[in-house]
Amino acid sequence: MEIISVAELKIGMFFAEPDCAWTEFPFALQGFVVTTPDQIKLIREKCRFVYVDRSRSLNEHYAEPKRLFDSALRPPLFKAGVVEDEVSPRRRRFLEFLHHQESGHEAAVDLGRELIRIEPRFNDLQVALRTSFQNVLADKRIDLGNIREGVRDMAGSLKRNPDALMWLLRLKRVDSYSFDHAMDVAVYLLLLGTHIGWQGSRLIQLGMAGMLQDVGKVNMPLELLSKTGALTESEKLTVRSHVASSLEILSVQGEIPQEVMVIISRHHERWDGSGYPRGLMLDQIGIEAEMAGLVDSFCAMLRNKPYRSALGHQEALEELYALRDHKFNPNLMEQFVQCVGLYPIGTLLELSGGEVGVVIQQNRVQRSRPRVLLMLDRDKEKVVGYRVMDLRDAAHKAVRVVRALPHDAYGIAENDYYLG
Repeated sequence: MEIISVAELKIGMFFAEPDCAWTEFPFALQGFVVTTPDQIKLIREKCRFVYVDRSRSLNEHYAEPKRLFDSALRPPLFKAGVVEDEVSPRRRRFLEFLHHQESGHEAAVDLGRELIRIEPRFNDLQVALRTSFQNVLADKRIDLGNIREGVRDMAGSLKRNPDALMWLLRLKRVDSYSFDHAMDVAVYLLLLGTHIGWQGSRLIQLGMAGMLQDVGKVNMPLELLSKTGALTESEKLTVRSHVASSLEILSVQGEIPQEVMVIISRHHERWDGSGYPRGLMLDQIGIEAEMAGLVDSFCAMLRNKPYRSALGHQEALEELYALRDHKFNPNLMEQFVQCVGLYPIGTLLELSGGEVGVVIQQNRVQRSRPRVLLMLDRDKEKVVGYRVMDLRDAAHKAVRVVRALPHDAYGIAENDYYLG
């Protein structure tokens, strides 16, 4: 199948899949030949990109069926999916590895395909978010349209293949805590919302809230945000004032849905009433704000902060899980644990033999037995090339995961996930 902009959609093309849920449409069939201008108009209102099956299209839009492994995954055609100067040789080798590893490994091919599809949209959203932060500092308006469309793109990608976006989240950091944290929170909120069955405007509003909920921090003193010691009571009040600052900044925009503003206003409230600014508790908070608070806390734990080193994925989950029934809704916590899994893709692991690797595929049946791309050998020396250890294989039955590591353990940087 081929991905095209909705502007390129024509009568006679076979509309195979939208970039949103089929439930957004009144169509009786999920996949059909476009026959009327009204169909095109409706699709353009709901989508930005669509899948077109040329082998089932008519007349000039017909093309011979492609082979199982689409040539769009091969390096010579990368320009069609990603800006050339953004694709490092290491990134090319990694995607080529995904394409060619183990004959018939469809999960790897799907991941490579979605990486190519979503990376340009992810880049666009990063630019939109960076511009928004800069506009706040310059007292200019935020381009909410780009933010909204970017969040919608991310939601569509998570529905198709959540692993691709989780890779990009780890590989596209810009070393700015506030900026990276906003991207993390938005993506994890979309992941959690999708997991519990949300779609459409409710899901997009959740992602927008995650993207913008801490925008008020851009006006806070840098020395306060970077303080390593305990905060004074006065400093705590200043930090907590970022909620009001975010609402003040966003209220003048005039385009923010009220539902988004409510989530932002309550994302630091806690289940037991110990949160701020209003000390709400239990059902007073609202499920969306509870989700935002839980995800915000989790993402913060995964990052180095002035007063605390980053935790590994498993450590962060365990610490949050211990707070269920107190700080966080226990039912929501159970859903979050199921959603993110024990070792999601991109998680850095230390194995019982001493090797260190990154998860490249989860095992949905045996969650403690993922597929791991080795990065360091048992002596913590860099592994050259690509060596994969699938813990489901009988040959590795004695190997177990010792622990999940912070993303920068043993001096490993995010871009080392694309070893060459």
